[in-house]
Amino acid sequence: MSDFSPETRNSAIWSGDSRKVAAGKANEVILTKMGSIPIEDLSDVEAVQMGHVMEPVIGRLAQAKLGVELNKIEGYITHSKESWLKSHFDFVGQKDGQQILVECKNYSASVRSKFDVENSVMPVSDMAQLVHEASVFGNSEMYLAVLFGGQEFVLIHKQITEQDKNELIKTMSEIWGRVQAKNPYPPETPEQARLLYPQSTDEVVTAPKHLEAWCQQLHLIKNEIKRLEASESELAASIQSYMKNGSTLVSVAGDVLATWKSAKPSKRFDSKLFQSAMPDIYKQFEVETPGTRRFLVKG
Repeated sequence: MSDFSPETRNSAIWSGDSRKVAAGKANEVILTKMGSIPIEDLSDVEAVQMGHVMEPVIGRLAQAKLGVELNKIEGYITHSKESWLKSHFDFVGQKDGQQILVECKNYSASVRSKFDVENSVMPVSDMAQLVHEASVFGNSEMYLAVLFGGQEFVLIHKQITEQDKNELIKTMSEIWGRVQAKNPYPPETPEQARLLYPQSTDEVVTAPKHLEAWCQQLHLIKNEIKRLEASESELAASIQSYMKNGSTLVSVAGDVLATWKSAKPSKRFDSKLFQSAMPDIYKQFEVETPGTRRFLVKG
């Protein structure tokens, strides 16, 4: 079984899961591990591909800056006590008699402001990944090596304490427990609500006062969204009418205000044309799918 197969990824909590939980997506992790949300295939995403391409380059930059030899860690490691906690790693080395781990990232320059090298400040998701890896590997010295926009390289040192590790394990053990019990948190998005409660019944549910207030508030919000969408449509049409066949709108100073460019031609499968041309074959591949629930707030 591949390290990255859905079965393997759903069989434990990985560092990428800790990143998501730290970023406020705990329920997404739980529902994915439960199999309710399919694991997205990111292998064709250019940013992911470039991350793999740039990893050895960033590793060499980190090696030069640290002045130590770094070695790539192949495969994954399981926590010595918590068998459900696993991780892949980038590079390992020895510095000042201590074993160090280096995690490599290839980020856009637009996120550079979220990092403070001097004060070892980084986003909570990156910090969670470092703590996760240190917990599994059993060390304390971590480095985050980041290349921003292919132009600026930074190396941020973090010493991970036992308290850091214990807090992460406590948090993630609750997540894993909910996975095992198939007991996710209340839905955080309408999509999650549909996953948890896919089919309606004839039951009529009586709302308490606070739920009545929520429905009224949601009704007002939806009306405001409709008003704003109408304004958006009107303004966009007016600007497009002025641009006509032009692709770029600029200010007098030369700043780009808007673009309206033709996308490259693409091909798609026309199911209606196929049904018209080969109705018998089309019928062989028809499958019935359950109806989705539609949520309407009555004014």
